[in-house]
Amino acid sequence: MQDFLTHRRKLIPYIAKKTKAKSYLEIGVRGGKTFYPVKVRKKIAVDPEFRIKDDYKRSQSFRYWPNFFAKLFECTSDDFYKNHAKNVIAAGSLDLAFIDGLHTAEQTYIDVVNTMPYMADNGIIIVHDVSPKSAAAAYPATSIDEVKKIKPKGFNGMWSGDVWKIMPKLRSEFSHYDMFVIDHDSGIGLICKQPLFKNQDKYKNTIDYDNEIINAWSYEDLDANRKDLLNLHSDEDILADCWLFNN
Repeated sequence: MQDFLTHRRKLIPYIAKKTKAKSYLEIGVRGGKTFYPVKVRKKIAVDPEFRIKDDYKRSQSFRYWPNFFAKLFECTSDDFYKNHAKNVIAAGSLDLAFIDGLHTAEQTYIDVVNTMPYMADNGIIIVHDVSPKSAAAAYPATSIDEVKKIKPKGFNGMWSGDVWKIMPKLRSEFSHYDMFVIDHDSGIGLICKQPLFKNQDKYKNTIDYDNEIINAWSYEDLDANRKDLLNLHSDEDILADCWLFNN
């Protein structure tokens, strides 16, 4: 198994290099440990409360000088798209986006849909936390602090929320997009306007679920039908047939 499939902090820099991305947007930045190592010239970070240490920011900027000029927007993603996005991103120009903000299906769906018009034709949207491994990790809440107070059975500190629901929802509503999930690091979803796999008949299974049905699903529904709901594929198939991971 290739190491870069196993974690977002390895995967995103790999995809940035593979696609020769010139622009990168990250929603949900916190300490910047995912954001700063990505080597893309034009970088935009969005978070309502940055927790980036000055020493880390400085060291990463000396390591890769475009980090000095990264644009940081300390606001919600809704505010960013309402008041700032059009000033810093031209429609159809964004090469790479990573969404890891509020861990709710509702807000993550909004973030993805708001990002779509800004993506280039071959642009990639990456979404974290779309294949949680336990009911506790998938517990629907508005923050990890809320989950810590509730302490659902089996909770071990890892929390993804109900973000997984966006994959069947997006796949039902945006069938002209290609999307699948890498089943590592709590699930990493990839979304693109263009086909991501060489053999679409093999890899793009069509689904069509009503939004009310999706909203009513529990973690047990996901766990019973994870592969089909998320368009989940083996590492071997991804490495062999997804153009992002082979020459």
